[in-house]
Amino acid sequence: MKTGNLSVCKFLNVIVIVCILLSSCTKKTGNTVEIDDIEEVPELNEAIKAVVPHIFIVIDGEHEVVDKENYLNASIKIEGNDKFKDLEAVKTRIKGRGNSTWVKPKKPYRLKLDKKASLFNLPEAKDWVLLANYNDYTLMTNAVAMKIGRQLGLPYTHDIISVDLTVNGVYRGNYNLTQQVEIHENRVNVGENGILWELDSYFDEELKFKTNHLNLPVMLKDPEPTSESQFDSWRNEFQNFENLLYAKDFPKNSYSNTFDKQQFVNFLIVNMLVGNHEICHPKSVYMHKRLGGKFTMGPIWDFDFAFGFSEEHARTYFNYADLDLIRANDSRIGAEFYKKILKDPEVGVLFNKTWQTYKSQKFDELMQFIEVFAAEIRDSQKRDYEIWKVGNNNMGANKAGMKSFLRKRSQLIDRYIATL
Repeated sequence: MKTGNLSVCKFLNVIVIVCILLSSCTKKTGNTVEIDDIEEVPELNEAIKAVVPHIFIVIDGEHEVVDKENYLNASIKIEGNDKFKDLEAVKTRIKGRGNSTWVKPKKPYRLKLDKKASLFNLPEAKDWVLLANYNDYTLMTNAVAMKIGRQLGLPYTHDIISVDLTVNGVYRGNYNLTQQVEIHENRVNVGENGILWELDSYFDEELKFKTNHLNLPVMLKDPEPTSESQFDSWRNEFQNFENLLYAKDFPKNSYSNTFDKQQFVNFLIVNMLVGNHEICHPKSVYMHKRLGGKFTMGPIWDFDFAFGFSEEHARTYFNYADLDLIRANDSRIGAEFYKKILKDPEVGVLFNKTWQTYKSQKFDELMQFIEVFAAEIRDSQKRDYEIWKVGNNNMGANKAGMKSFLRKRSQLIDRYIATL
């Protein structure tokens, strides 16, 4: 290549990077921060190395995973590709997982290692998850949502590691390796006698109940109770919490002693910003509680139907950017639960304060995270598309679309807070 052409290429790369930096600007008006409404550049930063680690799983007898109930014996090894440490082959078991995602052609998996191990520098454990993200042709929704959760300090927010996956010598596409949702010293660490509840309209766990006022579908995720009476005591404790929400003296009663308002606000900000309307059913909504502690939202989970995903718009993302998460005419059970808590004026004050802080201190960081993440997975996304043919096969456009969507959602949250 001629020297002149090299100079032009370098100049163009500088222009792209400058545009990226400018795209993350916010401006201050009075005591609040406004997110600039600008046109995002549908270009990826080619200066960022496009590489992800690679997981190789070999199932004994080269069998395929065909159900969610039966584990198959296997081995797993990891090539870190200079991003993470390699992992020499270790024994594991593998089975299917998920609800609606399990019926898709690209299968999600649950792993149970024979011995605890640290994967990708994460705290060691036996149980891990491989999310397939079949619907999510951006391959970014869970990573971005979890980034927001960590920025806000939501307890036990998951790490998302983008990987290439090969099973039995056959490349299966781009996956997300993440932690299993469970009570564990390196996961949801609620200590001895802590509880992890799941609110989900699937209502498909063995130990479950529906609350008296809202008919909330509450399922016990972890741990296993030692007796029926222990489960009954846990259920009564949750029901007493809901009773306080519907008492005549709410919110001036003792409900504040049983519920973490700050983490509720953080939970809502994440889901409002990414437009995760699934929580309003509710679906995949977790709450944890230490013995003697408060009911606390989290960990957050499952965002492949967020970010404006729409069946009516050819299964595309970034629709409905102006659709409020919390709406007066939304009578779904989860929505009614959140609206009830939002009637507490203290929650409104916390919401506004937390959101203003996030905009001024964290939103630009989020925009830069998306730039880097998209650039790093661009080659893996191409390989994934060659197999599954889902989406538009345009990582640059998807990166720009996601950033524009989040800017519009930030303005929507501003308008919502003005109504509190």
